[in-house]
Amino acid sequence: MGIVMDILNTLIFKNTLYQYISFSLFVILGILLMKLYRYVIKRFLRDLVNKSRIKFDDILLDAAEFPGMIFILAASIYLGLKFLTLPDNLHTILDNSIKVVIILCSTWFALNLLDDIVEYYIQPIVEASETKFDDQLISPLRKLLKILIVILGILTALKTIGYDITALLAGLGIGGLAVALAAQDTIKNFIAGILIFVDKPFKIKDWIKFEGGEGIVEDIGVRSTKIRTFDDSLIVVPNTNLVNVNIENFSEMRKRRVLVYIGLTYDTPVEKIKKAKEIIREIIENHPGTLPPIRITFYRFNTYSLDIRVEYFVRNFGFDYYLNTIDEINFKIKEAFDRESIEMAFPTETIYIRRD
Repeated sequence: MGIVMDILNTLIFKNTLYQYISFSLFVILGILLMKLYRYVIKRFLRDLVNKSRIKFDDILLDAAEFPGMIFILAASIYLGLKFLTLPDNLHTILDNSIKVVIILCSTWFALNLLDDIVEYYIQPIVEASETKFDDQLISPLRKLLKILIVILGILTALKTIGYDITALLAGLGIGGLAVALAAQDTIKNFIAGILIFVDKPFKIKDWIKFEGGEGIVEDIGVRSTKIRTFDDSLIVVPNTNLVNVNIENFSEMRKRRVLVYIGLTYDTPVEKIKKAKEIIREIIENHPGTLPPIRITFYRFNTYSLDIRVEYFVRNFGFDYYLNTIDEINFKIKEAFDRESIEMAFPTETIYIRRD
């Protein structure tokens, strides 16, 4: 027994053989635990989470698999180093290196977690939406968050090894301020785009009217919105402009109003005026595309005609449907008036010639 202890206490580069064996055992233990960790994940945990209805456990397992393996090995080496007597400089370097590796493993896990959350939760919602804005927004936001995670990991690692990050943060603050001032308009439009996406005052294919024009929304981008006018020209409007103006969204109308005046000749008898009102009301009420209220009124004695005011609403199934409904109703009114010999007025003048 004494011989064994003498062998174990043999000094080799200021460390006993016992210390080297202890360090080696921790490293071997770390490798075994790493393999056991991966085996448990593949043979047991993977099947377990696949049976679960909750998707988040799959995400956690995917994100932690490989960073966890490196973390276990690094932690084992870190604990094993406690048994060795090393020069202060070398011990500090190795100790800090292991801590940095552990921090980078945590950063790796956070990046994997972010990617999986976007892929399994956010991406399906984005693909299901009609607007392209969220598709354009998700990629830069994803990259921005990943950059922030990496920066946070690097700063944490630098602070852990004793680096003073105060001056670095000050420099980043000044640099960030300069970039923000240079890209002020871009940032404003980007934020305005987010407000449009969240508030949803309009969406793609909506017919809108604003101070700068009128048309159909073709695309809602990160910086600007594209609107196709009825002349087929394209208006590209910075998102900031749309946030700061009043927008009339015709596509959000539950029904579309129709208001017309039908003029009858001045020699039309009262009975025929009443008959005209009955004809108009019957045609409008029987059309499947109309909605109440329906208002038919003998409205005024105009310069050339006796005016009947006709007001009704059309179901909002699109602009073409609106026009086709008006077209069908007007044709039926004209045909019915012709059958009943009810004459529509047009500008006329009666000239009296007096002979002395």
